[in-house]
Amino acid sequence: MSASIIADDKAKAAKSRLLPSTRQQTILFWGALVALFAIAFGMRLYGLGLPFDRDGYDEGVYWQTLLSMRAGYTLYQQIFYSQPPFFMFSTYPFYVLFGGTLWSARFGIAIVSLLGLVGAFLMGKSLSGRFGAIAAVLLLVIDPLYLSQSQKIEAEVSSVAFSFLAVGAAYLWWEIPEGAVGLSLAALSGVALSLGILCKLLSITSIVPISLLLLARCWQIWRKAPGTSWRSRLNSLYPMALLVIASVGTMLVVLLPLFGTYSSMIRDVITFHTDARTILINNQVHNIEILRSYFLTNWPLVIVALFGALNALLRHDWRFIPLLAWLLVSTYMLQLVVPLFYRHFIALQPALIAMAVMGLNRTFPVGGFVSHFKLSQIMPVLGALLILLNIVTDLPQYSSYYQSADRHGSDAYIGLQTQVARDLHNSITAGELVVTDGQFTAAVADRRTPPSLVDTSIVRVVSGSVTLQQLESEASQPQVHAVLFFMARLHLPQVAGFHAWVSQHFHLKYRYGPDRELWVR
Repeated sequence: MSASIIADDKAKAAKSRLLPSTRQQTILFWGALVALFAIAFGMRLYGLGLPFDRDGYDEGVYWQTLLSMRAGYTLYQQIFYSQPPFFMFSTYPFYVLFGGTLWSARFGIAIVSLLGLVGAFLMGKSLSGRFGAIAAVLLLVIDPLYLSQSQKIEAEVSSVAFSFLAVGAAYLWWEIPEGAVGLSLAALSGVALSLGILCKLLSITSIVPISLLLLARCWQIWRKAPGTSWRSRLNSLYPMALLVIASVGTMLVVLLPLFGTYSSMIRDVITFHTDARTILINNQVHNIEILRSYFLTNWPLVIVALFGALNALLRHDWRFIPLLAWLLVSTYMLQLVVPLFYRHFIALQPALIAMAVMGLNRTFPVGGFVSHFKLSQIMPVLGALLILLNIVTDLPQYSSYYQSADRHGSDAYIGLQTQVARDLHNSITAGELVVTDGQFTAAVADRRTPPSLVDTSIVRVVSGSVTLQQLESEASQPQVHAVLFFMARLHLPQVAGFHAWVSQHFHLKYRYGPDRELWVR
């Protein structure tokens, strides 16, 4: 009897020692996650409002779009907008609530980008447990491309954030497919899937991994143990049905207010891009070289991802297949994009990061080849070391990134832009409009362009989306009191006659150099 009591006491003592350890691990896990989110938030706030175009052109376009929306104009109806609507819908509330400034516009994108970290957490947790969750979030936090896009008024990071959230929720749903948690994850995946696509159409590739997970789940339900009732099988289908319904419902809710502008939305979002691709098709030959440059520049993450796929293959973990398919389809889609910019490659980061964390999983089959070489011990350690290598190669890029941002304030171009913005601000009033190819400069001056000319990009001009007749018509409107030539786009051959027309209807107030002039009525 006494021996039994002593044994029970030892067991209780061992259990009491284990519980604090488990509790400490939980506290450490959530503490690390909170710290990573706080660091990510701080990294995005640093230098967020610096008054220069971080992209070189597109930020000015989207800033002018926000200014036109604030003035009461509607996307696609009066405002030319070449993306699906939700990027502007998600950015506009932050822009208005936080003062209608450049900082407030970028702040909206920075906040939405944090949803990508939530997606990374869900993905890592489902694929490799707590360690995988920390690793996935860390990899996304230190990713230079994701950070830089999180500080720009562009649609890429918002689209990728929702896509990562959608696929991450779908993977965790696969682990917990039924019950209230399963239903919630399925609904979250469906909603985020649609919102990502409605930010930028390139996110349509996130349908691939989610569809493969749904098909695998259908097969799993079909293969349930003999004797399982049909009612039970049908109940297992409810989360999948909810995912689809949530996705379609979200799409309808977002697009319903724009139903009256359906034809013009198709023209701006789809026809414009197909026409531009036809005109610029010769540029596609450069896409292979641009893709090659991306993979060479990001070789550490690519190697970690390939190692993760190998680890999953050795473990007979098929879950890498939807991720690999996602990566391959996204790469193929990028190869078709014309013109292709480096920022578009942010679409590849979620799949690469998700595959990378699969290298941390220890769940190997027992016996045989695996047991002989102790791969269950070796492979996760190698995966962790490769992730550490990726971190070490990414971290040095941050000092140069922030230093470059700080130096921009003293650049001669920024000084010229500030002077031109000041002259424009003093030359026309807040209610008067300016036709320009320097949208960012006009926004710095707190002056709006006509809503149909928020974008006068090279692609719009050469594709015929902006014509000489349109420029003359818009500049003839009584609200337009200035024309600013600033980035040479309004001197392109397709609209070369516009300068001569302006010289007949406006008078030159300032000349800043070749192709840079401010004309006023």
